Amino acid sequence: MHLLRRVVLICWAMLFTVAVSGQKQSYYDGPYIYQEEDSLLIQWVAKGAAYDTMLLRSSATFFDVDALPKVDLQKLRPAALASATYTDVDEVFAVSDIHGQYDLFRSLLKANKITDEDGKWTYDSGHLVIVGDNFDRGDGVIELLWFLYDLQQQAEDAGGMVHVMLGNHEVMVLNNDLRYLHKKYYYTSALFKTRYDQFFRKGSILGDWLSSHPVLLSINKNLFVHGGISTAFLGLNQSIDQVNQTFVDHLIRKDLNTQNEELSLLSLTEGPLWYRGYFDSTAVRQADMDMILDKLNQSAIIVGHTSLKTISSLYEGKVIAVDCSIKLGLDAQGLKIKNKRYYVADTKGKKKRIQGPYDKAIVSLYNYLYHLPERANITIETDIRNLIRTSSKEEYQPANLMVVRPDSSILTLEGRARARGNIRKKVCRYPPVKFDFSKSYLDSLGFVKNDKLKLVFPCSTQKDAQLKLYKEFFLYELYNVIGTNGLRAKLLDITINYEGEEKNNFTGFLVEDEEEYALRKNARVLENGKIRASSLDRSSFLKMLFFQYMICNTDWDIASKHNVELVKLPEEDKLIALPYDFDYSGYVDQHYAVPHESLPIEDVKERYFMPYKVSEGEFNAIIKYYLSIEKEVYAVVDQADYLGEREQKQSRRFFKDFFDLLRYPNRIKGDIINR
Repeated sequence: MHLLRRVVLICWAMLFTVAVSGQKQSYYDGPYIYQEEDSLLIQWVAKGAAYDTMLLRSSATFFDVDALPKVDLQKLRPAALASATYTDVDEVFAVSDIHGQYDLFRSLLKANKITDEDGKWTYDSGHLVIVGDNFDRGDGVIELLWFLYDLQQQAEDAGGMVHVMLGNHEVMVLNNDLRYLHKKYYYTSALFKTRYDQFFRKGSILGDWLSSHPVLLSINKNLFVHGGISTAFLGLNQSIDQVNQTFVDHLIRKDLNTQNEELSLLSLTEGPLWYRGYFDSTAVRQADMDMILDKLNQSAIIVGHTSLKTISSLYEGKVIAVDCSIKLGLDAQGLKIKNKRYYVADTKGKKKRIQGPYDKAIVSLYNYLYHLPERANITIETDIRNLIRTSSKEEYQPANLMVVRPDSSILTLEGRARARGNIRKKVCRYPPVKFDFSKSYLDSLGFVKNDKLKLVFPCSTQKDAQLKLYKEFFLYELYNVIGTNGLRAKLLDITINYEGEEKNNFTGFLVEDEEEYALRKNARVLENGKIRASSLDRSSFLKMLFFQYMICNTDWDIASKHNVELVKLPEEDKLIALPYDFDYSGYVDQHYAVPHESLPIEDVKERYFMPYKVSEGEFNAIIKYYLSIEKEVYAVVDQADYLGEREQKQSRRFFKDFFDLLRYPNRIKGDIINR
């Protein structure tokens, strides 16, 4: 035992040495404040140096150090486990899994009038819920915690509430599991020669406050919980208050007794902080969900923990997933609940309604499919041989679409399908397909009457064809980071059946069409007439123009609307262009892709700037913009696990070549300006 302890101490010493030697002098952290009888011990880091002081609590005023949170030392309150059930609350705003992304979180609150410019409470009697995981990954954790500590008191003074809930990462850090700790906090540990969890030991203001946070919280019969409620958890027969008290008494800042089955269940994968079963179509059925809610006397469960691209409604609105990947530092969303209606709110203050437990389906079929868990399974039943044989005619034929719901039940949709795509219907074994459904039929199923779906398949059954499809899908993902108003796409695992036999299994993707985009954005699509590029919104057009240059794509044209949709958004004065169908891009590099004979390039992998006029001022501005989002582009690549490690590395190199060009703009300036 003594030998093991010595090894641990040596490892910590080595970690301290590495952290200190690599840290810049501009480093700030803290404050960490502890109650010491009638005094306060305060520790902080400023300009890379460690400081501490002891103050008599009765005479202490403020901790006020530049670049660190300002703390009113007279408002430090004893921690207490608050009530966990509230009714008749007018409005709720929920955010999850912030993971130290302090500035982004502040922007979200300000945009949605939860706080003002200075971060002061403006939400009156509303309730703000943080559904766990403020710790780890990001470098703004302490700023975030002190901000919430102060905001909680402001809200109570105004008649509102701030509920800061426990997530698995709070419990991990408090229990000395530091696997995901941001590297900057190791430096703080090194300076004070203190293991990081000990900054939150008993007697610490933040540690005691965190330890009093609830695991379960009910507001207007919406049950907030970080991970979820499993059927195994229900077997414990514990009330909301009992669960919260059990965590305080036994599972926070404690060595877990693994012999206790009840505590083990609460703290492991079936427990409320770690459960992910709602995102596995085989784990929880709709009937299970109804039973869970009935037993808990709740209407909906609001969960974080499992990262999605956007806040999503599942299980007919009875589960709302609010972890929208704020941890990436790219975007943030919150869930607003008012008058039994549920909305996704963004950093611009815009709201979009989603299905809640009191709604019938209020979404289109596309939107329903888009918000299914990743890689949802669909089966297509049609005469695939005839579809292939007659693809050039673009004739519709009967086709059924069967969708596996999250509860494992099957949604069967009767419709028709035809081939689409100018070139792919000629050269691909499986060309893209357009589905068409009866509007009245969709209405009878509870969907909005948008009756078309566009599906893209791998060109062939070869492995390389599947990778190229993933690359084309990736470009839709990427453009929504660059252009922000792009078309959406969704990966789907697809089975094609013909005459009762499984013929092929592969992954394809669903593409948002113009009608669907118009519904989502309240936009107007330009159906007829020609328009010049000079008449488009310049900012969005230049982003699109350089995006096409970045991915080596020349297969598009504004005048003929070739592979672009022209739409009018209500917030924009001019039309914007939405690019789609990227199979001819050099990034995708399909075997059939060749440049148009009128272009002075021989290979689609050559970058060629399409002949649209760009002024010198526009050129300089768009170069600056693209260089400012270089890290975001790489972040999208790093998140695209479906590409595989090898292709992710190659993609990073591909885009790095583009950014290297931008770093020396004079090399390309003459090819772009005043053409």
